[in-house]
This record gives sequence, structure tokens and C-alpha cells, in this order.
Amino acid sequence: MNKSFNKYWKSKSILVDWYKSPLDICSFDNKYKRYIWYKDGKINIYHNCVEKHLPHFNDKCAIKYLDKHGTLRELTYHELFLKVEHFSIFLKNKISKKGKVKVAIHSSASIEAAIAMLACCKLGILFTVIFQTLPAKSLLTRLKIFKPDLLITKSDIPEIKEKILPIIKNLNNVQNIKIRIVNFECKNKIRTNYSYDMRKSLNKKDVIEKIPTRKLASDKSSFVLFTSGSTGNPKGVEHTTGGYILYSKLTCIDQFGMDKNSNVLTLSDAGWINGHTYALFGPLSLGATTLLVEDPMMMFNSILLENVLKKHNINILYLPVTIIRLLKALMPKKQLNFPKLKSLGSMGEPLAENVANWFTSTFSKNKLPVVNTYFQTETGGIICSPKFNNLHPLKYSGTVGKPLNKYIKLNIFSKKRNKKNFDLKIITPWPGCMKNIINSKKSFNSYFDNKYNFKLFDIGKLDKNNNLLVFGRSDDVMNLRGHRIGSGEIEDQILKINTIKEVCAISCKDEFEGEKVVIFFSKKKKSKTKDLINEINYKIINYFGNWSKPKFIIELSQLPKTRSGKILRRILRVLVNDPKKKNIGDVSTIYDKNIIKEIRSKILKINYD
Repeated sequence: MNKSFNKYWKSKSILVDWYKSPLDICSFDNKYKRYIWYKDGKINIYHNCVEKHLPHFNDKCAIKYLDKHGTLRELTYHELFLKVEHFSIFLKNKISKKGKVKVAIHSSASIEAAIAMLACCKLGILFTVIFQTLPAKSLLTRLKIFKPDLLITKSDIPEIKEKILPIIKNLNNVQNIKIRIVNFECKNKIRTNYSYDMRKSLNKKDVIEKIPTRKLASDKSSFVLFTSGSTGNPKGVEHTTGGYILYSKLTCIDQFGMDKNSNVLTLSDAGWINGHTYALFGPLSLGATTLLVEDPMMMFNSILLENVLKKHNINILYLPVTIIRLLKALMPKKQLNFPKLKSLGSMGEPLAENVANWFTSTFSKNKLPVVNTYFQTETGGIICSPKFNNLHPLKYSGTVGKPLNKYIKLNIFSKKRNKKNFDLKIITPWPGCMKNIINSKKSFNSYFDNKYNFKLFDIGKLDKNNNLLVFGRSDDVMNLRGHRIGSGEIEDQILKINTIKEVCAISCKDEFEGEKVVIFFSKKKKSKTKDLINEINYKIINYFGNWSKPKFIIELSQLPKTRSGKILRRILRVLVNDPKKKNIGDVSTIYDKNIIKEIRSKILKINYD
């Protein structure tokens, strides 16, 4: 790396508190074929998120939590400190194993999950957060891969009896993995190894011993998050400590304008990277207040969302794309006024131009630019997005803007190739990059080309203002009669139809043409399906040409999505080519599994002749 690159990232190292300031900024490890950030630095994420704030923000609210019943709980930074310290003592006493210790946290977004995550950070324990809603088989798969010493669960008594205990018994007896269970709330009511009352009020007397916060090497592994990706098989994406927390804080500041006065609502489950970077670690590292919501889908209710924003003075609102689309369908003409809003963000997948325009014009009189984020679990934080303070927001509408800064470069920007679709790569290292994929070295290596550029497996191009348009995964590129076209390009055109709620374009095999387009959509209640299908056909053919005419256009009650709002295109692609196929890969992250039956049924009813 050149001098200016190292100088820039050295200057950014002062964003976080180090026990030992690093001199080695970025170096390449020939053995593991990856970049290491701040190699000689010593740091701790928990210290940066809680301990350092106590002299200044002792009585300030750190976390608010809205559960699925609408009950609100709050913790100040001092109360959060006491909870983490007390739980750390509990963990320390229960884990006697020497060497590498691992903890699995089985929970939705909650105060309990946050405390457990921060306690693991304090003690230097590698952890993973696993969705509480996962079916038993999917939970078992992840535990087999991660092999934790403790499973910390927020499940209630029936679920522990029916799902958790049989899984642990299977692993302990058959797989020879010794996992003990910690339950947050079921004290003395069920036979788990341990229970811990997370809701108990604490004071300084309850923290009998003070366990020192560990001074960790910057490259020390911090957490693992599982992501399915296009293969359908869970991948354990491993992140570091120093580079990760620095990049989290930097992107919070630069892209969202987040600071100590921010009230942040990041509507993400704890098991997603957004639930780590932009719901917990990023906001707390700045001394901000973050609002966690147990069930993100609660915010489909526009009245509840409006009340939450006003009551909690939310000034940074970061929503899944699917929720934004459905809100648009539910309240197309409603004008909301939130003068305190500083940033609007979208997560999950790129936001179409007309939806972005609706979002900003509906939620803010000032027409705030939408921080239309582009990044992946593997990147740790935002790579590209418009910034919160863009002077000309409409210029960025529907795009993911430009890279974070000039020291994060994408190949498409460096070569100005804006006349055709382009396979996207990050051609400079950055601190938030994943360290490893714990269950597949081959999969980890597949992300890097022979020059160690990072492959995003997405396609995109530059618009007339040199902003990036992302059209979807490389495997969402269709070759239609020799024309390469991305699913996102087709979807953008269909979403211009006002009566469409959401849409997904994929390709299917065709005996004569090789590939054809298939459209899945959901509509607003009052619109007629037959009219919509005719309009979709017209839109696509009129924009792209006769060669792009869809083979099928299929209406669904909803599209298959994850809890964060990402459309599961892989499932649609598998089923449209073989609706009777039983093994369609990992479907554990899908929000509503009933939609799979509906998809099969609709496809099987189609006359393939």
C-alpha cells in the first residue's frame, strides 16, 4: 500500500480507544493470504462501547428495547455497565475451559442479547448470534459448525423442552460436542445447566469482583455470523476486533452523521450484520442511544412506526427495503413530518428510484437523501452509499452512491466503465473485511481473485452522475438471446407501476432460448391481476424489446424474504426450474415458510406447454 493510504488509515485509528496504539497499519499475511489491520494494536470493543463513556454519559440512556408485545425497557450506560460486568462474572465462573472458548447466543434483538454480546467482547470470547426463530434443524446445523461451549438462549420453557434440549442431547452424545445451556429468564423452572435472571436490578454491591477487560490483539477474532448466500449452505463469516469496531464507527459517522446526540432506530434482527454494526456496536461506540425492536415486522404498522419515531425522538432511521416498499403500498399519499430526522437509510438490497423518492418525500419535508447502503456480511460495514448530507439528494435516488472514501476503491469507479454491466470488486483492502469463513477455506478463497481483490459477486454500472447502480448478484444476470441483463434493471421498470407492492425477476431454463425471464410480484388489494400482468408485459417489452418478454408472470401474496427484508431469489430460482424438488437448501432465515408452499402450488398450476 502507498504512503497516503497508510497515512489515511493511521489518522482514522484515533477514532477508537486503544490500550496500545498500532504502528503497523495494514500488512499482508502470506501464510493465510489476507490483509491484517493494526496488527500490533491492543483494543477491546466493550471498552469502546461502554466503559469509556461512563465518566461522561453515566446516566444517559444507552439502549431502549421494544418487545413484540409493545413493552418498552431502557438501560442507561451505567446500568448497562453493571449488567455486563455481572454477567461477565457469571460467564467467567461457568467456563473453566482453557484455550479458545466459544459462546452461541440464541436470541432475537433484545437487551439480553446485547448484554451477552458485550460480555463476550469484554472477556475476549468468540461468539455467534443465532436467530431465535430458526427451526431445530437449522439451529443444529449452525451449532455443529460453530461448536460452542455455551448456548445462551432467550427461549421460553416449551421451546427449550421441545427444541433446545433435544438438540444439545444430540450434539453431546452423537457429535461429542459438550455444550451447556444458559437460559436468561427460566430460573429454577427447567432443567438447564444454568439460568440467569437478566432482568434483575443491580447496583455496585452486586458486582462483587471486577474482572479486568481483556486487552486484545486487533486481529483477534470477535464474532461469527452465519449467512446462506447463493449456495443455500450456511457459511460462518468471522470478523476481527480492532479493524471491525473502527470501521463500524467510521461508517456510522461518515454515512449516517451519527454522533453522541443520535437516537438510532436500526430495524434489524441481532443475527444480521446490521444488528451488530448499526444497531449495537456502532451507535454505542459513539455514546448514542439505540432502539432495539424484537420483531422488525411490527413496523409494517405505519401508525406504530410514526408513534415510535415521535416518542423516542428518532433522528436516524434505518429500515429494511421490504418494509419501505410495503409502507409505500399501505400509505402512498400520507405525509409524515419528522423535523428531527437527520438520516434515512435502507438495508437489505438496493432501493429502486421511485421507492427512494417516496421514502424521502414522505418522511421528511427537507427531502433527505436516502443512505441506500451497499455492503455484505463479509464486508463488515458499508462499502458504498449516498451520504446523509448530500447536497443534491435526487442525484443519488435509486443508486448506492460512491464508495466510502477515495481509499476504498471499486474497479468500476477506477476504470469509469459506465456503458455496460460490470462484475464488482473492491480493489483496495479495508479494515472491516472478514477474517475467515470458519467452515470452508475454499469458500473464503473464492472471494479473492489472483491479485487479492475482493469479489462482491454482484453486477452494476455507473449512471450519468457516476453513481453506482447495483443490479443484483452475478448469478442473477440473465443471458436473454445474447443480451446480458440484471434482475434489478427489470424490477426497476416494474416498480414504476403504482399498484405493484414488490417484485422479483429471475431466469428459468428454456428448451429453445436457453434462458427466459420469470416475474414474481405481489399487488395492492384493489388492483386486478390480469390488468397488472398485461401492464408488466408492456413495461418490459417496451423498455428492453421483444426478446425480454417473460415466460411466466406469477402473483404471490408476498415474496420469500429474510427477517431483514432481503428477497430470497435463490429459492425462487430453484423452484421455478424444479417445483417438486424437496431439498432447496437452507431456508432457515426465511420470515414466513408458508410462502414456499404457495410458490410450489402457483408454479405447478402453470401450463408449461
